[in-house]
Amino acid sequence: MTLRFFRRFRPLQEGFSLIEMLVAVMFIGILTAGMLRVYSANLAGFQRVNDMIASQRRGRWALASLQDDAASIGYFALVPFNQPTGYSVSAGTQEPFMILPSPTPVLITGPDPANLAGPLVTAPLAPSPDELQFVGDLPLPIQATVSGTTPASLTVNTLTGSLTEVQPGDVVAILDAAFEQIQVGSVSGNIIGVSATGAALAGVTQAGGYALSAALAYHEPGTPIAIFRPNVVTRYSIQARPWDPSNPAITVPCLVRQQAPYPPGGTLISWAGATTEVIAENIDGFVVDLSFDGGATWLRQGSANWDAIVTKISAQTPGGKSVTPRDANNPLWFRTFPFLMRMDITSRSAAPRSESASALGQAAYVRRTQSLMVAPRNFGLPL
Repeated sequence: MTLRFFRRFRPLQEGFSLIEMLVAVMFIGILTAGMLRVYSANLAGFQRVNDMIASQRRGRWALASLQDDAASIGYFALVPFNQPTGYSVSAGTQEPFMILPSPTPVLITGPDPANLAGPLVTAPLAPSPDELQFVGDLPLPIQATVSGTTPASLTVNTLTGSLTEVQPGDVVAILDAAFEQIQVGSVSGNIIGVSATGAALAGVTQAGGYALSAALAYHEPGTPIAIFRPNVVTRYSIQARPWDPSNPAITVPCLVRQQAPYPPGGTLISWAGATTEVIAENIDGFVVDLSFDGGATWLRQGSANWDAIVTKISAQTPGGKSVTPRDANNPLWFRTFPFLMRMDITSRSAAPRSESASALGQAAYVRRTQSLMVAPRNFGLPL
């Protein structure tokens, strides 16, 4: 008998038992579930950061546009500090400068945060955003020089821009020692016709300002000119705009700039159909405030309307002088007194997400509020 006879018997099949396989599958499942939770959390955090960056970028873009316009409030090419007449300063009219706290509700149609898969809902922005309106002269983006003159016309050589942007009623200033200014009567090619009725602009008499010439004097060829549109009212507001071409029923809040000529007699402007430019989308908060003491006291807070703000302004005495915002002899009062403007812009993400919510299962927008402080360069110069 050999030793092979005493070897231990081995089964013909080798491998894992069913119990071992089930245990392995269970552990793999636990590890996979944990990894998925970590991945999901990281993805949600990445999305929140992206939404926050996008919201902040929208707000900065809106503030950059506001800064350019707010810094230019009070610019009048024709009006020095001898004040004009013709602007209305009565309550309920188109005053030259107005902050309108929450004038009208802004209704937005979009997904229901409580049920993203459900039907669209329409609701007002809360709180309702402000409006800012101010009048001024608008420089046109045109660089040109004098090519030739007659008493009734000015021939120009355009360097940048296009004369197609020039309209009857615009003003051309010839930038030589005489500084003659004419009101545009017509435009044909590179020839600007002189309006013979240029003594008044939209009912506003430029008292003490440079007179508009009804007949043009001679000017040397090559003399530069500037072209501007006088007495333009600019309005900043938040409006609902359709933004998704595939579903026009969905609207988003947008910061909008509109411009219209100052109305003769100062009647409130009807902004329907006015020239409109969307500055930034998904802006659902806009608050404008002003201060005469460097930001220690803000006058917009607690004021329900422009009349209440005017009452607070009238109580101010910067430099020992009383502010009179509704004085017909000084309708452009805001050019006389320096003050600081503050504009708060609240931007939001493009869509509500459940991972951005403070309450479990409730979707929310990611919002960022940014502030801009501006001291318009045309304010307080006479002091």
